[in-house]
Amino acid sequence: MELLAPPSLVGFRGVAWKCGAKPRRLLPRTVWLCRASIADEERLDAARDMTKWLQEQGFPQQPLLVSSFEDKGLGCCATRDLQAGDAALSIPENFTVTAVDVANHPVISSAAEGRDELVGLALWLMYEQERSQDSPWYPYLKVFPASTLSPLLWEQEEQEELLRGSSALAKVKDQLTSLRQTFDALKDTLKDNKDFPMEKFTFSAFKAAFSVVLSRAVYLPSAELFALVPFGDLINHESSRSLLDYDIEEQKVKLAVDKRYKKGDQVFASYAQNLTSADFLIRYGFLDESDENDFIEIEVGLVSGDSLAPLKREILQEVGLTVPQKFPVYLNRFPTQLLTYTRLARIQDSGLFAKITFEKDLIVCQTNEYETLMLLMADCRTKLLSFSDTMEDDMQTLKRKNLSYKQRVAAQLRLKEKRILTDTMSALRNRLAPIRGIPTKSGNLKDPNSDIREMFDMVEQVASAPRKFLASILEHKDSNK
Repeated sequence: MELLAPPSLVGFRGVAWKCGAKPRRLLPRTVWLCRASIADEERLDAARDMTKWLQEQGFPQQPLLVSSFEDKGLGCCATRDLQAGDAALSIPENFTVTAVDVANHPVISSAAEGRDELVGLALWLMYEQERSQDSPWYPYLKVFPASTLSPLLWEQEEQEELLRGSSALAKVKDQLTSLRQTFDALKDTLKDNKDFPMEKFTFSAFKAAFSVVLSRAVYLPSAELFALVPFGDLINHESSRSLLDYDIEEQKVKLAVDKRYKKGDQVFASYAQNLTSADFLIRYGFLDESDENDFIEIEVGLVSGDSLAPLKREILQEVGLTVPQKFPVYLNRFPTQLLTYTRLARIQDSGLFAKITFEKDLIVCQTNEYETLMLLMADCRTKLLSFSDTMEDDMQTLKRKNLSYKQRVAAQLRLKEKRILTDTMSALRNRLAPIRGIPTKSGNLKDPNSDIREMFDMVEQVASAPRKFLASILEHKDSNK
């Protein structure tokens, strides 16, 4: 099972970065000592030591300087004016750590073989940190935090309480299950490896190392792999088109800025694109409040037992869609393909297939459209009802001054998801308005779809029943005090 899929970006795979490539080394490998990790307040000094070490290894001069920023912590500022398109970073590939290094590692290569590359990098990190000053990467490792603020590392009670209703909760549970299975398999594989410190290989330590790799590994679309990039992983995030990527011709990891920076300005890069806020929080341990393209995912599929399902599958395969299929839903829009997919799923007359197009927003027929919109409304309503509190509750929570970081970031995530769901329901209601009622001779409005509407009203009532039941229990409990 893949623990975390890379962003959906397609690019040319760098041949030199294949696992069969020759090992790349900076310094001779020697024996280990103890774990190399430091307190956050020492990271700036460690970053400066790393910069000095890199220069001693022949690292090319960069137009960036590691600095400390009051609101962002460690980051990088420009040492000269930069214009849009300029390379703010240009790092030769031998200064990075990738699956190549893991595959050629004398101790962990066999255990990492065939596993997710992020797992391999986590093993590499654990082993090299244990070596401390004897690791050739020690000056780089000192900059790494011991762990992150990812929900993967929260206590189970915190996950259940703070992430209830959010899509993050199921994702955290799934990843933890995958991590546990991977850990158990690795423990069995490494038990006879005398060079690996099994006494330090606990599930807690493995989770922490994985979370650090998850937050610091850079996905390079042109090489189609993850890499640990010294210096590059000290740049702070900002939503933009500026991404670290691999230049195949120069065999370097480069960052081209997408706007002008003056000397002394902090330079930013986008850590990832096409990630939901839940995924972003799990990966990096914080939320991007400036992301204007935030979205949630809604999954749709075909109706079980549908006699037309084989034909519908063929139609979907022709346009590159799967069964089921997830679609992004944004704060102010949702894709036409989501509507078309749902319209197709509800068709009962094969003669209507000719009206299906994924290129335009075309209604198949009034009854089908009504059913489509009501189904999507019911799905949004069910997701909203899965939260234990309202948007107003979250907004009030965020006004409290004594919130912990976890409480604050969880409330922000819940609020972001609820806003998207609420906005989507409003858009669906607006689409429903023209087909919900037709004027009669008496001047009253008649609902042409009253039979199906009654069915969907029942669906919404069933969806809200657990919450109403819980409210009644709590009310009864309070009255007995």
